[in-house]
Amino acid sequence: MPILAAIDYSVFPPINAALNSLSCVLLITGLILIKSGRPRAHKVTMLAALVTSAIFLGCYLFYHYGTGHTEFPKEYPTARKIYLAILLPHIVLAVVNLPFIIMLVVAAFREKFERHKKIARIIFPSWLFVSITGVVIYFMLYHWFLPGDAAASTSESSSISENAPASQKVLEEEMNLGDLIFRPGFQSVKARAGQEAVEVQFYGTNRSQSPIKMKMMESGCACLSVTIDQDPVPAGKTAILTGIFDTTKMRGSSDKKILVSTEQHPQAKFLTTRIEITPVYMIEPSMTSWKIGEQPASKTVKFRVTRKEPIRILTAESKRMEVTCEVEVVEEGRAYNLHLTPKGTEQALLGIVRIETDCELEHYANPLAYFSIK
Repeated sequence: MPILAAIDYSVFPPINAALNSLSCVLLITGLILIKSGRPRAHKVTMLAALVTSAIFLGCYLFYHYGTGHTEFPKEYPTARKIYLAILLPHIVLAVVNLPFIIMLVVAAFREKFERHKKIARIIFPSWLFVSITGVVIYFMLYHWFLPGDAAASTSESSSISENAPASQKVLEEEMNLGDLIFRPGFQSVKARAGQEAVEVQFYGTNRSQSPIKMKMMESGCACLSVTIDQDPVPAGKTAILTGIFDTTKMRGSSDKKILVSTEQHPQAKFLTTRIEITPVYMIEPSMTSWKIGEQPASKTVKFRVTRKEPIRILTAESKRMEVTCEVEVVEEGRAYNLHLTPKGTEQALLGIVRIETDCELEHYANPLAYFSIK
């Protein structure tokens, strides 16, 4: 599916956070409106909150379908506990809320307002909680506790495995499955944009006096295969576990895991690989925003080519008629400015600019830039 493959998944976290923020504002506004005796305005606002939450759900599912699970960095144990304490009720309530929100809307449209009020007293705080914690989760994952900060300090004392590829940086950690010790337990790999697959290796040493039989070696949809050259692993010997990951749809940095266990140690543990895709271009900012009522001034999105080979923008089209897009050539094949200008900022909206380039990499040829009025 070429259209889905061309999506830059890294833009979805800020979009999801923006949608959660907008949903939160609409929910609070809707409450104020009904308390002040303006039911019609309340109805419009709450419907907007419902649509915003529905769009968020779609974006959230699409993002995780394409990138898999995003794990909180283990370098921050206290913050990780707080994050998980927020994440668990966030996920549970997001699922539980859905049927009640539907009941809430149906009751309102059937003008069964007493039933509507009864459900709203329960579901409104839960709905608001999910929206607020969605924004908190975004900032904890992508701004406040970045894995790169801790990884940078760790990598200073790391060594490069003699058997590993030059692009494979091994961080000196180990993962124990009883007497089977895997080194490293975590490593980072750099891959080129457009590279179809990445191969990683983990070295498992049997420190016992008996052979150790593998029970489980599996991963998610991004892993094409997991193999080990010796199974069972002989006593006192080292086996090489090899994982091959599909990187065709990956963007930026993502952690991929291989779940392993042995018959002697059936409790499974993870071997983790951080795959970092070298970008071919940068789009900044990925999301351009105006506030409702703000002066509808033009704002600039910068498109900069980061690789040696040039990439030319052929067209850049706004998919919302309310916002125009003009392309300025700063340096042919290297740098472009996209000037986005809204016709007005009276109403909230969310839209995209579809950029067509001459990039020979199929998954990079048609990037997107995003804009919103909120």
